[in-house]
Amino acid sequence: MANDIKTKRHSFQPGAMAIIQMGEELIGHPSTALNELIKNGYDADALKCHIYFNQEDLLDQSFVIIKDNGSGMNDKTLFGPWLRPSVSTKRQKGALSPIFKRHFLGSKGIGRLAAMSLGRFITVITKKEEDKKYNWITIDRGLFKEEKLLHQIRFPGDSIDDFSKLFSLKEYIKIRNVEPSQKLIQILKNENFKDFVKGTMIVIEDMDESVHKILHDDFEKLDLFKEPDLKNTEFYKSLATLITPLRLNYSIQEELVEKKIIEKAYSIADKRSSFSIDFGINKLVSNKEELEWQEVTPIPVQSAYDYRIYGKVTNGGKVDGYLSYKRLLTDEREERVEIPVSEIFEDEFKKRHFDSWKNEAGEYYFDIRVYDIGDKEDNNLEKLAKSAGLKSGTEFRNAFKTFQGLRVSKNGFGVKPYGEEVEDWIELSKKRVQDPGRNVNTNQILGYVFFYSPQNDTLEEKTNREGFLENKAFIQVKDTLASIFKTLGRRRYNYRLRHGLGRVPSSRHSRPNFEEFYASIRENPNIEQIRLFSEKFFKEVSTSLDNMEESLSFSERLASLGSGIELVYHEIAQPISTIKTTQSSLELKKEKLPDSARKHFLKDIENLTISVDVLTELRGSLEPAIGRTRTKIFKPYDTFKKVCSLFKSDFEEFNIKVLADDESQTWEIKDIEYAFWIAFLNIINNAVYWLKKAENGGEIRLSKYQDGIMVSNSGPLINKELIEYIFDYGVTTRQEKNATGLGLAFTRSALSRNNWNITAENGKNGPAFIITKTNPNANE
Repeated sequence: MANDIKTKRHSFQPGAMAIIQMGEELIGHPSTALNELIKNGYDADALKCHIYFNQEDLLDQSFVIIKDNGSGMNDKTLFGPWLRPSVSTKRQKGALSPIFKRHFLGSKGIGRLAAMSLGRFITVITKKEEDKKYNWITIDRGLFKEEKLLHQIRFPGDSIDDFSKLFSLKEYIKIRNVEPSQKLIQILKNENFKDFVKGTMIVIEDMDESVHKILHDDFEKLDLFKEPDLKNTEFYKSLATLITPLRLNYSIQEELVEKKIIEKAYSIADKRSSFSIDFGINKLVSNKEELEWQEVTPIPVQSAYDYRIYGKVTNGGKVDGYLSYKRLLTDEREERVEIPVSEIFEDEFKKRHFDSWKNEAGEYYFDIRVYDIGDKEDNNLEKLAKSAGLKSGTEFRNAFKTFQGLRVSKNGFGVKPYGEEVEDWIELSKKRVQDPGRNVNTNQILGYVFFYSPQNDTLEEKTNREGFLENKAFIQVKDTLASIFKTLGRRRYNYRLRHGLGRVPSSRHSRPNFEEFYASIRENPNIEQIRLFSEKFFKEVSTSLDNMEESLSFSERLASLGSGIELVYHEIAQPISTIKTTQSSLELKKEKLPDSARKHFLKDIENLTISVDVLTELRGSLEPAIGRTRTKIFKPYDTFKKVCSLFKSDFEEFNIKVLADDESQTWEIKDIEYAFWIAFLNIINNAVYWLKKAENGGEIRLSKYQDGIMVSNSGPLINKELIEYIFDYGVTTRQEKNATGLGLAFTRSALSRNNWNITAENGKNGPAFIITKTNPNANE
């Protein structure tokens, strides 16, 4: 019988090497290990953490000390749960630290093993405030490299009244099997270590070679004859980026509450909670008994910026925030930024993949600052330096390079490797190369994305603490951030264009005035003024050449498109004719069918007739694009109707009405129809785009206007800051990948070749585009 079957039960017996694999080998960079140990102190309600490196020529005389003033551990905890890797009470739902109610930074139960990547011998000394003795344990990572089972490995640990005896008494030195260090004994007499009432201190002896090399390389670069400064060393930078978002977390939320982007701030700990780190190393002092400490401070350049975009990504997935401009003192302002979900996921594969779309990551916040710090931005660098409290533009540039990039925080602490070992994790560089004017690079930004528990816990950190798992939630985060940067890039481009900043191509109609240039340098005796004027003029020439190159490239595309339209126009005639003949033949045969089949047959003929009519109408709408250079008598209204037929399905689906006054319908001119076809095509395309976003329908109107014609719509008004630039190359406020900002530029170019001018204005009922004759008598 099946119930009588007895089956043996088995269990894993992990090898000793498992500890090395979870500790030393799992940590990608020593600074990650240091960060993990600091996070453990924070989780234990520490307010202060001291970190000290002592680097000697011999590795076994080099050591690291990490001490916090947290709650500490009693003997039951240290010799119990602490020795059970991957077991953690922090994983319990809603778990918070007991004193300051902090959301835990670590919950995998292996962060304690990170110390193994810093050195061979790890001594943990810990004490709760109410205990009289210290609990300690010394682990030799070398023991775990033996081919033994984990339970066979033994290491010393007990309680002691004076922890300094562990490093000075021969008996304890022998038990721990560690080479003694007089320097370590001396350092532990420092008040920051000796005054150890509660908390945890980790002493790592026999420093790992990787840590030794990092310190050596860092201090080879430093000028030790000047005032000591650790800020350019790898470990300091890692610590600074770790704690910067802890303070920014409060400021960004206060701003979002003030701007009514969020209702109330989300607390990561109670109001009594604070946290700081002091960093020291023997490389900075010589022949001194006292230790010198540098407090790890947040990134300094965060206070200064040229452009800043900040806000939240809602639970529904849309972006809601503000874009601030501080590039020029004469035009400092702020504007609202809203990006719907439909503009974030443009890729067709992703649209299908996320068909039942839900923001898996939950609500989160962002604060991204952008800097114009190119080779020709010296004046701006000085402005930024002054704003950041630094001495010079060079000092600002150096400080900025140290911390540049987009970083991520979770519950107030930085998450590696984003913005550090992996700087361009959302591929900004690729987009920058493709279109440098409208995109920013990682070397121009300094920003953070803020995640919290429990609402963002679907973003799960990898076991090695090197970023998040590439799950659906994280993919959505990256796509959303890419859309935010696209919006930022386009608006920054428009701002720079408006103020003539950088080599931003302006209209191809603006050409350098060579006669004015020659006259100026002939008549001006001041060499310095001539030099400055020449630099400005050569920049205009370079811009003009840029425009020419862009115009030629765009013209090649349009020429190919025009040839394609002409080919379609001619080739589609034969199939239409064939289908019409077939239709007539079917009409003659319908009477021969029995009554049961005739009904379905007639329905098929009806569908065929509708399809032929659509194809015939489509061919007719393309007619103005054929014979593009021929002058003829035509009514612009008829051209307008042909273009509207191309948008027929959009008009019906989104309830868009097309109206025309009587005078516009009868107006007749002798000209090249193609120029008007292009103009109407781009104007109506833009109108449909914005009316579709309104989601409540609207109108497109054609009206006679003086010696020309006007096309208006009931959509949103054009940004008043950009209205005079929207016919320039590349200016657009649309978000799609195919939004080039070239349509209206080409429209003006096509009209101007035939002595027509186009302007834009905001009327009472929406934007309007007005086409008028440059010279009314030109074609008479």
